[in-house]
Amino acid sequence: MGLISSLIPELVAVFNRGMLLYDFIIAIFSSLIVFVLVFIFSNTVSLLDRNSKTYVFSDEEFISLVISCALIFCGFGDIKILGFDIKNIVCILAIMILSYRYGAALGAAIGVTAGLVLSMSSSNLSSSITPILIGCYAFCGLLSGVFRNLGKVGSGLGFFIGNTMLILYMNGSMEALIYLKEVVLAVCIFIIIPRKFILSISDLIGTNFEPNIGKATISLRAKEMIVEKLNKFSTAFMEVAKTFSEVSTTKTIIHKHDISSMFDRIVDRVCKDCSLCLHCWDRNFYSTYQVMFKIVERLEQKGYIESGDIPSYFIERCERINEFVQVVNNMYEIFKVDIMWRSKLGENRNLLSQQLEELSKAISGLALEIDYDAHFKTEFENTLLIILKREGIRAAEVLAIENKYGKYEVNISHKGCGGRRCCNTVINKIVSDVVGRKMVKDTYGCSKKDSKNSCILKFVEQEKYSITTGVATISKYDELYGNNISGDNYTFTNSSDGKYVLAISDGMGSGEKASMQSRATINLIEKFMESGFDKDATVKLINSILALKSNDDYFSTIDLCLINLNDGEIEFMKIGAAPTVIKRKEVVDIIKTISLPAGILSNMEIELIHKQLNDGDMVILISDGVIDAFESEDGNREKAFCKFVREIKSINPQAVADAILDEAYKNSQGKPLDDMTVIVAKFWKKAV
Repeated sequence: MGLISSLIPELVAVFNRGMLLYDFIIAIFSSLIVFVLVFIFSNTVSLLDRNSKTYVFSDEEFISLVISCALIFCGFGDIKILGFDIKNIVCILAIMILSYRYGAALGAAIGVTAGLVLSMSSSNLSSSITPILIGCYAFCGLLSGVFRNLGKVGSGLGFFIGNTMLILYMNGSMEALIYLKEVVLAVCIFIIIPRKFILSISDLIGTNFEPNIGKATISLRAKEMIVEKLNKFSTAFMEVAKTFSEVSTTKTIIHKHDISSMFDRIVDRVCKDCSLCLHCWDRNFYSTYQVMFKIVERLEQKGYIESGDIPSYFIERCERINEFVQVVNNMYEIFKVDIMWRSKLGENRNLLSQQLEELSKAISGLALEIDYDAHFKTEFENTLLIILKREGIRAAEVLAIENKYGKYEVNISHKGCGGRRCCNTVINKIVSDVVGRKMVKDTYGCSKKDSKNSCILKFVEQEKYSITTGVATISKYDELYGNNISGDNYTFTNSSDGKYVLAISDGMGSGEKASMQSRATINLIEKFMESGFDKDATVKLINSILALKSNDDYFSTIDLCLINLNDGEIEFMKIGAAPTVIKRKEVVDIIKTISLPAGILSNMEIELIHKQLNDGDMVILISDGVIDAFESEDGNREKAFCKFVREIKSINPQAVADAILDEAYKNSQGKPLDDMTVIVAKFWKKAV
């Protein structure tokens, strides 16, 4: 629109003047300048609507502001006080301040702008002098930035030296393009200006011209080496897992040499010193060997032999038949124990193979995470550093990334606030305003590091949904001691990938032993999930660990539920667990599977069930002691339980959990036959 509104009047004027080519070209270029200035002024005007306390200029906005100020500056005439040109002094000061703060590159750029402004606003300069003046200011700005490491005096001397060099070598005379008296005055003013004032000006502009050097970035080569090393570890563990798996496939095979070895031990114990040894094992070797195989058949059938199980012709010629029968039975018992332990060893090898395989997958997944190119949000980091500084919070480091799930994460390291919890008020609000999304701390406690008196804060995006959890539990009734230690254990927590984890584990039996089993299972679930293992690997590893048990039975159920707090998808993994129900407005859905508890089978198939939650739904996890306490006329406990849940009117998850446990307790006449645990998780949408 600006181009058209400028071009049409220009073309009309050109037409009235006789359509000269020069006038036509000037009209087009004038309109193009107007077209560009529309965007420049638009950016500048938009800054007036910003909150100057919480807003930092972008590169484009800063450049637009500089050009706008330069054009305004051009509108002033030659203002002189005591022979000093005010415009020249202001331009020199601007060049030195920005080159001192941001270096040679920006100093040269501002020098070009200042030279252009002065040449446009001065009527005394000829066209041949204008390029020289622009180059002079650019060169002086460059040297001022080069010497900035020497402080303000160094930057001032850099500008002065640059101007002096150009006077002597470029101009060819002592006629100065930038008068020395104005340079000296500007340098003196620059040195007097407090450094704090210069930094406050740079805070207004932003730090996009000076990258955050302290940001914790990983060298590409170092990352490649780490990923390569982790992949090699993963491959090595996978090969070891395959080796154990191949060895364990032969664990139940009884070879011919195993039988021969048992025969040799029997002969060594009974026949070696017998006078008929040569007769039986030399002259009649074949018939004796046939007798031994018949004895083995009887052993496999009965588990032991008697004299009547041996052929009569062998009994008639054997002088030590009673001793022979006793030794055979003893050797066979030893043989069975040997086979059992070999089978156990093969089973443990198979379990170890599974653990190594899952560990290999976990390492491979870690390598993929490291190899993932995180998207660093430099603009957020720079803005946060400046705004936090304005609020009196000195942040040592700010790291903002967009993770692989498309969510923002902001890590801030700063000096501790002395327990005032400004992270929950000031910093949290600043981070949310800058990022443009609702951000929350990932932990509720204080993040102060006592050893260094510093805080490391991590802010993550607030999920769309939230969970409120209620729990009720009671242990099995014991006739001697009343209520004993509960064999049920549970957990509910947030995971690192935006999911909410609910889990119940029921140990075998009740009491301290069952509690130890289920507590170990819950602890493993928490640690594996925190470490980044996926749900399948977590359950398989726990199963293999429980299967590597002692002589005592070591089983426990696993009822695992993962709720996505962004889209409401819920996943169930039930290993020997009681049914779970989802209480909606007027409907109760039941989720159940048929499987054995963890630790019984070395290889188990995991069934994954997916459902969708809506705002206000309740997920109810229970142990088998609760469902067993509900009875109906047709004997369907699940139906009776769902009917009771449907009739509950409360929307408070703790009240619902208490109501379910109270009903189960009442149905048990106050003496629960098993441990009872109820977890109720209410799913609700957060207010925007």
